[in-house]
Amino acid sequence: MSISVRRLHPTQPAYSLTADVQNFLQCGLQYRYARTSRLPWSDSPQLWFGRFVCDCLQVAEQQVRHGLQPQPPWDPDRISQLCSMVTTRLQAEQIVCRSRSRQQAGLQCVTVAINELGPLLFPLIDAAQVPVSGSRWFPTIASTAATEDHQPSHFVLTGTVPALLRVTAMDRTAAACPLRQELLSHRIELAEGQTILVDFKSAHRPDLHRGSRHAATAGSDADQWRALVLSWLLAQQTALPAAAVVVYLHELSPSAAALRRLRQAQQVRTAHVLLPHPDSPDAALLHEFRDGHKPPQLSRNFRLQRAFRVIPVTPAALQTALQTADHAAQRIQTCRNQEAHSGRILSAWERNSHSPAACNACRARTWCPDFRGR
Repeated sequence: MSISVRRLHPTQPAYSLTADVQNFLQCGLQYRYARTSRLPWSDSPQLWFGRFVCDCLQVAEQQVRHGLQPQPPWDPDRISQLCSMVTTRLQAEQIVCRSRSRQQAGLQCVTVAINELGPLLFPLIDAAQVPVSGSRWFPTIASTAATEDHQPSHFVLTGTVPALLRVTAMDRTAAACPLRQELLSHRIELAEGQTILVDFKSAHRPDLHRGSRHAATAGSDADQWRALVLSWLLAQQTALPAAAVVVYLHELSPSAAALRRLRQAQQVRTAHVLLPHPDSPDAALLHEFRDGHKPPQLSRNFRLQRAFRVIPVTPAALQTALQTADHAAQRIQTCRNQEAHSGRILSAWERNSHSPAACNACRARTWCPDFRGR
């Protein structure tokens, strides 16, 4: 008697929006060593700063939501205890910061974020750290020798929505006026029951006309691309959000270097850079700011205006963002197949030597061919 063997169904690859797709778009070779070889990256000051600021804000919101802490603003001792707890958590993951100035900058950014941003957003947050996922078809790409083998037809894309705001709560909260004004300025009409996706970034607002790491996704803005893909993933589970808002936490306490760039942009009235009104006190403070002097304290309204970046969720923008994600997943699969066929890592994986920020945070640069000679 012969027994037939059931045919095994091929498993579909799963890609994380941030850990896989976004990191691959920054540099494929860096992604290969960090994700597959699991090389340690814990001594990167950029990694520590981003995790520290976002984790502190997340823990503060959770404590307020569960009634463990009052609504902000908080006193320095309460914030210091929170920062110590988050620092201990990061040390357990071997994510440490060896720069005292970076630690002070992180503490200042957390303090301003909790005391100025917390009263605006904490009462409006309906859900936080929402896991989302969706299935996508691989795009059709001209076959190569490495892609002639059987390939899966689709892949699973996963992500995490940092926060969701409810419009009904916003209507009852007068403190949400700065965010409401930003939404109305983009002609986003809010209806009852709609949600707004919020993504936090521990960075300054990017100058989109410059070639920076924020333009890593094939010439598009990476922050906008990520927010749009998260919006589509959220729509697979509930409903499409009315808009996406990227919150740049560093704009609440801008550094001296950021203020110098704003002053230069103000002098030439650079397009695509959000600047204060020419006759406002903030414009006068930027004009009088000189190198070596103490950075001026810009008004709260202007800092919030730069911190809130509204991204309209339109069908055309969603389609463009999803195409970028689909092709990035296909390119990851192609690079893996090329490595499996050739047995060589450097020739199989794409490299990006045009992003100084990505190279500075990369520990594989010592043997990267594109980094030699720098």
